[in-house]
This record gives sequence, C-alpha cells and structure tokens, in this order.
Amino acid sequence: MKKLTIFTLFILLLAACNSPQETSPKDTDGSSNVSEEVKDDLEDETNREVDEATQNDEPEVTEEMDENQTEAPAQENESSNNNATNEHSPSEKNEEPEGNEHDELVELTNNIFNAQFNKDYDFLQSILSKGSKLDKENNKFMFENVTYPHEQALFTEKTAGDLEFRYTNENNADSVVVGFAAVDYEKEYSFVIDFEFVQEDGKWKMNDMDVNK
Repeated sequence: MKKLTIFTLFILLLAACNSPQETSPKDTDGSSNVSEEVKDDLEDETNREVDEATQNDEPEVTEEMDENQTEAPAQENESSNNNATNEHSPSEKNEEPEGNEHDELVELTNNIFNAQFNKDYDFLQSILSKGSKLDKENNKFMFENVTYPHEQALFTEKTAGDLEFRYTNENNADSVVVGFAAVDYEKEYSFVIDFEFVQEDGKWKMNDMDVNK
C-alpha cells in the first residue's frame, strides 16, 4: 500500500511537470505595455524622419522659386531694352527709298524729251552737268565728261517716235542710267536711248544722252 501511494504521487508529479504553465495576468500586462512602448517609439522615430525630410526639401523649392522669379524680371528687362532699342533705332521710313529717287529721274527724263520737242533751251541748259554743253544754233548736245566724248542731236517728236520707259541702272551712288526705247510701230523699228545722270551739289544733272541703234 505504501508503494502504491508513492507510485501515485510520482505519476501526479510527472503530470504536473508536463502540463503547460499558465501565464499570470501580471506577466501578460507587462508584455503588452512593453509592446505598446516599442510601437510608440517606432512611430515617434518615423515622424521625426518625415519631418526632417520635409524640412530638407522645402529650401530647394524656395530656391527654385527664387530663381524663377529672378529670371522673369530679367526677361522682362531684356524685352524692354529691345523695345527701347527698336523705338530709338532709325526707321526705314525716315530714309528715302531708292525706288522713289529712280522714279524722280524717270520723270526728269520725260521732261527732257518734252523740252527737246519744244526747244526749251533754258530748261535743257539748267539740267546739264558741268562737262556737257548745249549748241542752240545747231540744235545739239556736246558731252565731254564721258568715256567717249560725242555730240548728239536733239530729238523731235518725229525722230523720237513712241517713247517707252525700259529700265534704270545705278552705276554708283552718284551715277544712274535711265533707259528709254524709241519705237516706230509702222516700220517695226526701235532703238534705245540711255540718259546718264550724275549728282552735282545735291542735284541730278544730265551727263550723257547716248543712242544705241
């Protein structure tokens, strides 16, 4: 009987050793508190890192905005300077166009033809250059200030026929050639008359009248 009792106690002891130990409420509460503290610490650390990253990024944005704001006034100033330059630069409208000057010479040539037809010697004498002469008695010009000096009879309406403007040719700033064609439609014949005008004392003068037949 004594042996049986000892054996029974031994089995109970083994059973007690093998059974899972229960966690006391105090141990559970302690573990829970530790976990919450660790979680709070992690959240605090994460928030600090986010705040630091945000603070580091903000100056870059501000610098970019400052650069953009600096460039904008610079562009506006450059645009203003260009406008001011254009306003003060000489306008093409203030310069006499070359075409107008040539038109003036074409009109002058027509007047010379009419003066020859009407024998207006005073006008013809007034538009001759210094190297040219008018022989009223023989009704002719004498051109000496040219490559090949020559004489040229004044035209009449009959000898000139139908006159048609052909061209202007600028030799240089002080010399322009105006070309007219004298056409005879009945005989189907034509020739070219070249007038050379030169600048003298700021005025255009006839320096040559050359006939090319």
